[in-house]
Amino acid sequence: MMSSSSLAAPLNKTRTADVKPIRLQLDPMRLHEPARSKLSTVETQRIMVVFDDLVQKMELIEMLPVIVSHADLFKNIIDTETMNEIYRHEELKQAYETNSSIRTISNIIEKLPQLENYTRRFDKSLSYNANEKIAYHYYIQQSIRNVLRRLLQHNRFDAVKHILKNNNLLPPPKDLMRVLKMLRDSAMERFLTTPLEEREKVDQMKNLSIRLSSNEAVIAKLEKELNDAVAERDAEYH
Repeated sequence: MMSSSSLAAPLNKTRTADVKPIRLQLDPMRLHEPARSKLSTVETQRIMVVFDDLVQKMELIEMLPVIVSHADLFKNIIDTETMNEIYRHEELKQAYETNSSIRTISNIIEKLPQLENYTRRFDKSLSYNANEKIAYHYYIQQSIRNVLRRLLQHNRFDAVKHILKNNNLLPPPKDLMRVLKMLRDSAMERFLTTPLEEREKVDQMKNLSIRLSSNEAVIAKLEKELNDAVAERDAEYH
């Protein structure tokens, strides 16, 4: 009598033979496009939210000087208190860029949220100018966080960007912004593509490259044969 293991062996072998490798059959004309249009996991969605939030905040920071210079365009969408916060931030930044003493902007510093008297933590081993520069960095960070919080809290980003674009005032993107957007798009494409799809995409790209090289060789051979035939015909006529 045959054992159960010996009976299962042919069956397992038959099943193994029936198993075929999975081929996703990506469209060669769409190799550069992601395989799907929506993110499938919460983790990847959170990562892209962080990317989008960072891009949005950096764009807003670049828009602030233009908003100050053309405040009348935004009087209907930016409330007075938020606009005052923007003014104070630009004054703070200008004072830092012109090397003004931090004492000259004490009225601005006092109005910052979560105010900390940063001068109490000055490093006595550093010069006064070095400590003042550190304090400036701290207060500017507090100021920009407050401005961004108010603008994003009231969902003003799209409206502000729309007004700037319609009035040809949208600041050109800086290199850092372009790199950040490229990184964001690259991450999105990778998240929308599984490892199996990525491998098949690479394989198809290699196959296309091989076929292209082969076709170029055939074309070169045919061109040579044609030229030889034309030269031979011309030789006969002469």
